[in-house]
Amino acid sequence: MKLTIGENIRNFRKKNDLTQEALADRLGVTYQSISRWENGTTYPDLELIPAIAEVLAVTVDKLLGMPQIEKEKRATETFDELRRECIKRDYDADKIVSLLRDIRRNYLDSDSAWRPWCEGNDRAFRDPQILPEVRLLAEAYLERHPMYAHTIETMAEVEDEDHLEDFLSKYTTSFDCSARALLFNRYWRRGDAERFEPERRYQLYQAFNTLLCPRYLLQWGENNELKAAADKFMETILSLIRCDAVDNRPDMWIEDRIELGIKSAVRSISSGNPEEALSQIEAVVKLLEETMMITDEVLLPTSNRFLDGMEWRAKEDWMNRDNNPDSPEERMISLTTYMNGMNSCYCIFPSRYYDVLNGKSFDRIRNHPDFEKLCERVKALIVTRPKEN
Repeated sequence: MKLTIGENIRNFRKKNDLTQEALADRLGVTYQSISRWENGTTYPDLELIPAIAEVLAVTVDKLLGMPQIEKEKRATETFDELRRECIKRDYDADKIVSLLRDIRRNYLDSDSAWRPWCEGNDRAFRDPQILPEVRLLAEAYLERHPMYAHTIETMAEVEDEDHLEDFLSKYTTSFDCSARALLFNRYWRRGDAERFEPERRYQLYQAFNTLLCPRYLLQWGENNELKAAADKFMETILSLIRCDAVDNRPDMWIEDRIELGIKSAVRSISSGNPEEALSQIEAVVKLLEETMMITDEVLLPTSNRFLDGMEWRAKEDWMNRDNNPDSPEERMISLTTYMNGMNSCYCIFPSRYYDVLNGKSFDRIRNHPDFEKLCERVKALIVTRPKEN
């Protein structure tokens, strides 16, 4: 939650018809200090807060923005309650509608107003009883935050067929007339290498990401042969993408490497090669261990010269992997990048892979002592704590 003291100093200073220089004289500081406070670059020393409040004729609580802080606290509680209800198997539709209406009327400007669109509430939002209120919330949110991608993507997923075309025509453009596509062509045709390069990297990354996403490749039902072919195809693509990797340490493709490594192990088990499967799992566990050693923010290699310049950063963080406001937080590694106005991120949770290794796919090697040791190594990476209030 951001501090609003700088904005409050500016607003109350103007209400008192004081210039930055006049306020600085009254407080015995430089006008540059006032400017930095108001711009949010720095904050006043704690000892100065009472004096600033006195000069501006407001209470300390009001100067610090306590009403806004309290409102943000109520907003967080409301978003938590929405998520809490949406993840229930038998959710209360009336309660969700009421919470969505409360958010639309009171919390659209909250620091957490993005949460309904990013926490996986699609199952509940598709409910015909709930969807009309979701629609109203989306319209109100997009009015304040035009073209917010997560809202548009959520609505494209949950909207019913009767309203989908209207929504898309209002909030999106035709396939080849998006700002992203137009800028790509503009810089390419003009030979503007400096501006073209970030767009080229973005487009290339999106193409790679599409090829590596199983949902685009595994649309062949339960045909195991075709699934295996898709997995092998993705492994080959990832190998080509990582053509400039100098070693097997963590890079920007951590998640893809882990998931495809696990899929390879499952195929080896199915084909009767348990030792090969154990070797593949060993590589996955080693990569996961090295990833979980990250603490301070680090810049990950791209492992591809054509993506050099894209900055994927990794650092440790704490979060509940299912966005459950009532569950403990798990230590995980978050990976983020910012590309020309687009944020992308994913999280590495050891518990997710521990659950996978305990699935039925590994029953044939369940009692192998080496497999048990590998599972214990993953389990040792799982660290949880109670959620901070």
